[in-house]
Amino acid sequence: MITATGFTNLLKISKNISYYEAWGLFVDLDFDDTKKCIESANYYLSETTDEDEDMYEQDDKYLAWLEYATFLDIISNKLDHHPNASEDDLIEAVIYYLELDDFLD
Repeated sequence: MITATGFTNLLKISKNISYYEAWGLFVDLDFDDTKKCIESANYYLSETTDEDEDMYEQDDKYLAWLEYATFLDIISNKLDHHPNASEDDLIEAVIYYLELDDFLD
């Protein structure tokens, strides 16, 4: 499992881990989809299918948030349309996806 504290560190990690090296993104149980929480949350990336399944089963410890590939797609899509997007813009794109199941260009 790979861990990241805060969205800034999640972005740093995501620059070095491809679609194929991590499966799911999990968060703590008290997580909510607000900007403040997304900025400061603890993120857990499962690195194998077995680890992913184990984390799903530990629903008293982890909350499944996004598939890692989906997270990368959200970030990539935003940066493709706005190469100079700020971290706040990227968080906005994540929230937009979570609320509407669509990408924010």
